[in-house]
Formats: sequence, structure tokens, C-alpha cells
Amino acid sequence: MMPNRIKCQLAHFYFNPKTHKDGIPIRPIENTINAPTTNVSNYLDEIIRPIFDKECQNTTIID
Repeated sequence: MMPNRIKCQLAHFYFNPKTHKDGIPIRPIENTINAPTTNVSNYLDEIIRPIFDKECQNTTIID
């Protein structure tokens, strides 16, 4: 789970304007591909995803 020191990069952070809304608010975007936390994120996703999927099947949302 250690990040590869050669391929590891800092996350890129940028903003996309929402031109279809009044005042043109911005949406923050963070690109974490090859970031040091990517492997930890993937590991946690493998653990949490089955639990999340199971609970979503048993849950009904009423609007």
C-alpha cells in the first residue's frame, strides 16, 4: 500500500465555473490520480463498498 515514489504526484486542484447559474459559482475539482492517498482510498473502497451496496438494497428513500 506504499505509494510509488517515482509515479507519485501531488493532487491537482482546479475550479470549473457553472455558467448556467446566476452569479457563475464555481465547482472545486481535485484530481487525485497518482496521489499518495490513492492506494488507501482504493483499499477502503474494497472494504466499505460491499457494506454500502448491501445497505442500499435494504433502504427505501421517501421524498
